[in-house]
Amino acid sequence: MIRHTLHRWLAAVLLVAPAALPATALADAPAMHGTANAGAVIQRGHVRFTVLTPRLIRMEWSPDSHFVNAPSQVFVDRKQPVPKFSTSTQNGTLHIDTAELSLAYKLGSGRFDAGNLQIHSKDLKPSFDWHPGLAEDDNLKGTARTLDRFKGDVQLGTGKHMDLGQGLISRGGWHLIDDSHSFLFDHSAWRWVKKRACANCQDLYFFGYGHEYKKALGDYAKVAGREPMPPRFAFGYWWSRYWNYSDSELRQLVGNFERYHIPLDVLVIDMDWHRTDGLSWDPKYAKQDAFGQLVGWTGYTWNRSLFPDPGRFLTWLHGQDLKTTLNLHPASGMSKREAQYSAFAKAMGVKGGKPIAFESADKHYMSNLFKLVLDPLRKEGVNFWWLDWQQWPDSKKVPGLSNTWWLNYVFYTHMQDASDQRALIYHRWGGLGNHRYQVGFSGDSVISWASLAYQPYFTTTASNVLYGYWSHDIGGHMFDDSVPESKRHIDPQLYVRWMQFGAFSPILRTHSSKEAGLRKEPWRFSPDVFSALRQAIDLRYAMAPYIYTTAREAYDSGVSMLRPLYYAWPNNPKAYDARGEYMFGDDILVAPVTKPMSDGVAKVSIWLPPGRWYDRNRGGVVEGNRTIERDYTLDEIPLFIRAGSVIAMNPPSVHKLQDMDNSQLVLRVYPGGKSHTRVYTDAGDTQGYRHGQYAFTAVDSQRDGNSASLTVRPRDGRYPGMPASKQFTVELADSTLPASVAVNGKTYPMADHDKVGSWHYDGNTLTTRITVPAQSASDTLKVQVHFAEHPANIANLRYRMKRATAAVEWLKYHWGMPGPLPDDVSLAGQLGRLIDYSPRELPALVQQFNARLAKLPAEVNASHAKPEVKAHFAKLIKALETP
Repeated sequence: MIRHTLHRWLAAVLLVAPAALPATALADAPAMHGTANAGAVIQRGHVRFTVLTPRLIRMEWSPDSHFVNAPSQVFVDRKQPVPKFSTSTQNGTLHIDTAELSLAYKLGSGRFDAGNLQIHSKDLKPSFDWHPGLAEDDNLKGTARTLDRFKGDVQLGTGKHMDLGQGLISRGGWHLIDDSHSFLFDHSAWRWVKKRACANCQDLYFFGYGHEYKKALGDYAKVAGREPMPPRFAFGYWWSRYWNYSDSELRQLVGNFERYHIPLDVLVIDMDWHRTDGLSWDPKYAKQDAFGQLVGWTGYTWNRSLFPDPGRFLTWLHGQDLKTTLNLHPASGMSKREAQYSAFAKAMGVKGGKPIAFESADKHYMSNLFKLVLDPLRKEGVNFWWLDWQQWPDSKKVPGLSNTWWLNYVFYTHMQDASDQRALIYHRWGGLGNHRYQVGFSGDSVISWASLAYQPYFTTTASNVLYGYWSHDIGGHMFDDSVPESKRHIDPQLYVRWMQFGAFSPILRTHSSKEAGLRKEPWRFSPDVFSALRQAIDLRYAMAPYIYTTAREAYDSGVSMLRPLYYAWPNNPKAYDARGEYMFGDDILVAPVTKPMSDGVAKVSIWLPPGRWYDRNRGGVVEGNRTIERDYTLDEIPLFIRAGSVIAMNPPSVHKLQDMDNSQLVLRVYPGGKSHTRVYTDAGDTQGYRHGQYAFTAVDSQRDGNSASLTVRPRDGRYPGMPASKQFTVELADSTLPASVAVNGKTYPMADHDKVGSWHYDGNTLTTRITVPAQSASDTLKVQVHFAEHPANIANLRYRMKRATAAVEWLKYHWGMPGPLPDDVSLAGQLGRLIDYSPRELPALVQQFNARLAKLPAEVNASHAKPEVKAHFAKLIKALETP
């Protein structure tokens, strides 16, 4: 192993690859094994078949019987365990049979076509008979390079509808990838692009899976590479705005995030970090450089008028526990205006101050770009790059090679090989295989309800090509050109709903174009809007342990964090129709609000899949396999959780995900059944997760009837920096008052507040909260809760409490009289507080609340309030009668 690593290191130096790569980094790099196991290969003359899995067969035809073993852009690891299969030859036809597929090829008949090659399914549903040329009409789509200037799925100016291309899965149960014309990787230390030797050869990959979509995605992940885990901080909140911020302004911005207690992990600095002299969007003033690009678009030299001392600024940012990324538009290459030009020109052998053209496929160019320009910036404190390629599509040196695809590969693998730190870039989709280089940047979408409504669907279909880490411009990037400047303002309601979708997206990042009126700082909005925005961000941070666990599951399984409903319910047509809904991990269904409110609520029609679901907004468990109607106020998000699930969460104190180590964990247990889950942890920012440096903690629970139990198993696994102990807080959502609580056999007392070694009943949220002392992560934790045999009826109570409180508050502002509100009105808005003060009186308090609600309209109607006030208040209370 040492000799092999040394050989690769020497090769890197000799080939002018990135300077002196550490051996540890090379060892951590994911495998690229082009040659399959010999036992999986069947070669007959001019054809070769490789059985990669029972559902995936590679099929090659070559006129000279020379076949490709090098990794391709798409398929990088063909060395898979050999599945069981059989071969036979009958009447000149080769038959290959796996557990799932039966292939027949007429030997000696030449190129694959409809007359000589067929594949039939066995016990798959739906069944299929495939041959080359068969149309795949039921493909479930993939993703697209960008949402630039798209309003919903229609592009401004062109009227073009979004083309999501083909995904890996189809309702027909099969998919074919023609890899015949993709480029290959060579065998150098920093693997580089090379052309295929045979232009007419066929290299096809057939996936046959029926409706077992998750297996198809898993097979693809095995041979095309897994979805790498981003560093943990990437799942926090990213602040981004296209604005010429100065050092001082960014310090003030960060200070405001702290002042308003809004979590933040990543600061994105757009292109004004570098000099943009001469840049103009107005055709009358815009200038082009030697390469036909806008002057000032490309740059690598800090703008010292904005950042007088970049190193000290970046050091300060890191002192605030923030990561940062800078925007790059590298198309114009290197000009003499750049501070690094002289050294770069010398390394490239260019004299006379000539501008040096950019070429992504030139290893010499890219190596010097990193060594002399970008790596020094990284040493100053830039954590990762925002690679915003928008220029010519293909490499000039290697025609047909997508610049977008190749730049993503080059930047990601350079960062991956530079150290054992987890690689991360932020870029546009370049095509199949780009899932190996996260995170995606979807571009400049138009600010509109149509754009918000389209993004859940756009993001779910991306999971069909394993592109599971889209980062959208939350809130939209730019206004519709047809909107007059006088009417260009942020719709606070639209922004809140977009932010709520962002909280349940792979990456949460706000962004906007350089317009003075596009200010998305939460503290600039009214109190109700600010509160809703902060709640969405806080919920994101609370959910981080669950989110991080789903990221690990995506790496292991190929099933992305955000996925369509038909993965789990492939035989139900409703799952395909519910384009605005998605699963966020295994246990949470999200149906984002994507239209404006009317009368203070947004009405949403939601298809609940089969099973039982906990309604997070209203409380209570509802039966699925039906469509329901719900309404949502501005601060409410349509979330449904599998009944009985346990969701791992952070305590409210966590405001930086890079510091989250799960030594403190909230386990929120929902009613309605039993579950088994695992909570994943690792070092957070190293590549050790790829080879065993991680741990899982298994959790089993059951909550139904008059009891609840939870068992936390000893932690399984190890990684550097792993905390020795864990402190758990167990929360029973929407519970009645417990009769008894026992932890590891010890009876816990009830307390008036959260206190270690006791339990507390939160009347405002109807939650039983059990605070357990820290214990060794190697020990088992067992919690047992019993409730009264005849508990209070709290079905939908939390929802009714919240709406009643809002109705009372509304009435106060519209009362219009000096006298007080009726006593029953005032008390109806305080049920949560009454329960907090006297939790043991819960049944009686609930009965009193219901009785008060019934009387309120009559009591207000008897007052001297205005008729319209009486009518509206009666309407608000009437709505609370229906669960």
